[in-house]
Amino acid sequence: MTPFEAQIALDNEATFLNNMEFAQKHTLDGIECDAIVQNISVAESLSTGNADNDTYPGVYGKRVQVNVLASDLPDGPPVYGRVFDLDGEEYPPRERPRPKKYAKTIR
Repeated sequence: MTPFEAQIALDNEATFLNNMEFAQKHTLDGIECDAIVQNISVAESLSTGNADNDTYPGVYGKRVQVNVLASDLPDGPPVYGRVFDLDGEEYPPRERPRPKKYAKTIR
């Protein structure tokens, strides 16, 4: 690990996921840990998938983004297609998380 990577690892826990600043206790797939959870309101159009741009406006939903230390999820990030439990509410991961060594963003 380079000195730069070591500093990033320290900053993730001491600064960004510090529960005295930004992070709060959350339960992620049954594991209690410090995380930053952002609720994102979703108001999108539903596409039919045709090239004609046929859409159905007015589709509403709830999306969350979770920032957590990679070490706090011993089984790794949620697998695409598997339900992710956040504080007792279930969410399907929207996309495959990008691999990161020290911190994970789950959408």
